Amino acid sequence: MRPTVPAVVLALAAVVPATAGAATPTFAPYVSTPTGSGLGPGPAPLATVAADLDADGRPDVVTAGDFGQGELIALRNRGGGDFGAPARVPGTTGAQAVTAGDVDGDGDDDVVAMTATQLVVLRAQDGTLTAGARLGVQLGAQLQVVLTDQDGDGDLDLAVPSFTTVQTFRNDGTGSFTAGPRVPVPGATSLSAVSPADLDGDAARDLLAADGGTGVVHALRGRPDSGYLVSGRVAAAGFGLEDVAAVDLDDDGRDDAAAIGSFSFTLATALGDGRGGFRSPLATLRPGGSGPTSAGVGDLDGDGREDLVVSTIATPAPVLRVHAGDGTVRPPLVASLPTGIAPQNPVIADFTGDGRPDIVVAGPDRIDLLRNTTP
Repeated sequence: MRPTVPAVVLALAAVVPATAGAATPTFAPYVSTPTGSGLGPGPAPLATVAADLDADGRPDVVTAGDFGQGELIALRNRGGGDFGAPARVPGTTGAQAVTAGDVDGDGDDDVVAMTATQLVVLRAQDGTLTAGARLGVQLGAQLQVVLTDQDGDGDLDLAVPSFTTVQTFRNDGTGSFTAGPRVPVPGATSLSAVSPADLDGDAARDLLAADGGTGVVHALRGRPDSGYLVSGRVAAAGFGLEDVAAVDLDDDGRDDAAAIGSFSFTLATALGDGRGGFRSPLATLRPGGSGPTSAGVGDLDGDGREDLVVSTIATPAPVLRVHAGDGTVRPPLVASLPTGIAPQNPVIADFTGDGRPDIVVAGPDRIDLLRNTTP
């Protein structure tokens, strides 16, 4: 099934004038591909991912279906951002959250999905996902699982937030996982999202964890023996943090934090200190749009700096808000890109094969591709 262009779409994406020092990436009008999921992917902070399922060098898309009550849906990239017919993934009913990476070292991106009670490890082979091992997990404030080399041994492990802890699962190098340390986060009430990060420059990957109840972002340094060490915190909003992203805002080679306040309609950004903490106890706040839900990170304009893309859903004309990295804690808003209704977490990858990172978002019965046309 070839992508379809919406009947009503702006000829050009609406663009907010750029601030000095920040470039303005440009995108073609969005093109939609049906998914057969009338309710869309659902509320998880990471419910849609790019994954090269067949090792052909083209990122495919995997997304939760039926608001997290149905099966995962995979859409193969046939080149140029032309996605094939949606395929339901057996054995994934109830999957709300999803993450992707090569867990067994065979060159294909595998997928791990999360339901309310378990993780499902799905191996990719020739573009097909097959459900394998299942791991029990505790219910959290939101469902999320991420792949990250937590212990620095070269393979991808798993991290899952619950209400007040982060559970780890260790990869033995073949894609088989066993339960690792469970790390309590002091002061947390309802951890709502996590993001892999490099906070201190060592081999073990770190983690940012957002607490939706207190509005605090916690920094957790990766430790091979103990899972994580809670090493910093920053107040990012009064209530309702729904997503957190690791992004190098100040060009120092270490990740900083960007948090989305879905109830406060805010984007909060905070600079790391390079050692696992933050430079200030308070994040920098600015408007995040109408109903922001999630953020994606990538160098959209090719200037070597990471940019932020924030999805918004509480508006009659949904948009993705693009903040261009300018080396400061306040990346300016440079573009508002129209999408279909209720766009969820922005996925940034070169879907069209032209060397520029594009954006995919999922919503009810579709994914939207926004092709990067930046000169």
